[in-house]
Formats: sequence, structure tokens, C-alpha cells
Amino acid sequence: MVKHFVDDDTEYLIWLTGHPTGYVLNCERDPKPNYLVLHLANCTTISGTPSHGVYWTRDLRKVCADSVVELDRWARDTVGTVPSRCGMCHP
Repeated sequence: MVKHFVDDDTEYLIWLTGHPTGYVLNCERDPKPNYLVLHLANCTTISGTPSHGVYWTRDLRKVCADSVVELDRWARDTVGTVPSRCGMCHP
């Protein structure tokens, strides 16, 4: 099941805690093919303390799921392409 987080850091962080082996697609609030990045749920670039600003889900949408297949399908159906993979966590 794909879960979306926009303007809801509290629920996003709860989801991360409850799905440590899950995946997070980082994208614009209105997803576009030029910025879709897939991460492991425990990647430090999308969890913990935000490195830019103080919010995780205000400027960017987080699309979360327990499988890469679900997020690849969501991305293809939504913007017509699969996401790139994070260079830090290599999902």
C-alpha cells in the first residue's frame, strides 16, 4: 500500500519508525519526472533531522511503501517514469 505525506512530518516520521525496511520516494508536491528519488526508509537524507530547513513534508512530498515495485508502479502511473535511486543508500 502506497502512503503519501504532505504537510505531515509527524505521521511521516511515525511511518518511518514502523517500516524500517520500507522505501521512500522523494518528489515535488506536484510530482514531475525530473525529480523522483527512491530511498531506503532508514536513509539519513530523508530521516532524522532535516538538513535543509525544519520540515520533511512541507516543500517535498514523501510517497512511502514497503516495496520498490509499488513505488516504481506509482511513479510510472503518475509521471510516466521510474525514479532514480539515491546515491547514498542505493535501494
